[in-house]
Amino acid sequence: MRTERNKDGTWNVWMTRDEYREIPRQAHSGLAEVAIRLMGDCGLRVAEVLDVRPCDISRRRDGRNYKLEVVCGKDTTGKYDGGKHRETWLPRDLEAHMNRLIQGDTLGVTENDSIVDRTKRTIQNWVSEACDRVAEETGDEDYRRVSTHDLRRCWANHLLVEEGVSPRIVMALGGWNSYDVIEPYLAAPTEENINSTMTKVEL
Repeated sequence: MRTERNKDGTWNVWMTRDEYREIPRQAHSGLAEVAIRLMGDCGLRVAEVLDVRPCDISRRRDGRNYKLEVVCGKDTTGKYDGGKHRETWLPRDLEAHMNRLIQGDTLGVTENDSIVDRTKRTIQNWVSEACDRVAEETGDEDYRRVSTHDLRRCWANHLLVEEGVSPRIVMALGGWNSYDVIEPYLAAPTEENINSTMTKVEL
């Protein structure tokens, strides 16, 4: 895990996927786990998590995978009324987990209701509480510096640096307009990343 202190006293945190996966495991409820994973596995902003409805989930054309429509995404251009629309990748196991919650009696949501019907502060608290539990279990105090935005940062960094996904695909899934905007999300490549990539290159 790498941390960087900002001028305002907040922190930017970069995690490996294994480090990140400890956080949803420590969520206090199934709904909290969904909220955390929507940020860390789908690249949603915390405000976007609040708008996710069952009707926003659909199968992709291959019939096996799923997509999640983000209907009120952040728009920095001012071109879109009511927010910027995009579609992001929804992992199959997360879709199944969400479907179990929706079909159960505990949430009581319809197709057009918000699944995570809470406030931004509540979700931020869920992340902080889960990270505190991970810190206590692992002894890694850097987890206490993790914010909701770091989950999105972890997602983008994993796709771009660790998996080598095309920046254009990540921009489309995450709702970024230019590579310059996502560059600050990236951590320096690890020695393992460099070795794995360069041994496949013919020079």
